[in-house]
Amino acid sequence: MESPEHWIKLFGQAFAAGSFASVARLAALTHPGYRAVQPQAPDALGPEGMLDFFARVYALVPDLRGEVVEANVYDGGVYVDVRLGGTIGGRPVSWVACDRFWFEDGLVKGRVTYFDPLPLFGAVAMRPRSWRRWWQSGLGFPTRKVSGSVDPRFSTT
Repeated sequence: MESPEHWIKLFGQAFAAGSFASVARLAALTHPGYRAVQPQAPDALGPEGMLDFFARVYALVPDLRGEVVEANVYDGGVYVDVRLGGTIGGRPVSWVACDRFWFEDGLVKGRVTYFDPLPLFGAVAMRPRSWRRWWQSGLGFPTRKVSGSVDPRFSTT
């Protein structure tokens, strides 16, 4: 990766595309020692952990898209505010997150995500038709795997 500014551009493009495949391409820019911390989910370790986490997210919200609202470079990394949205149980849901990234050897070494998970919890709780998809996504349960029927890594579409 060329610079922190370049990461902001790539991150924005990946989430604007609205597919797991576009976000999964960011794994090529992930350091082997990558560690990500996010609310209500186990830490994601290494490029495979990053892919597993986003597979779970896209299993729950297959049409997830993001828009970078603001980004700031700091010594050693970047802060990115992103507005995320998609559908859960056939109805729209959106939330804002702040991701802090830091880099080593031109790769993303870590990420800490800050956001209020209540909009997601509420969307799942209030939409019974989303319950099965939430369960199959494996989100919130570190020992459960994503069900193959909803895992975007194995999607034929």
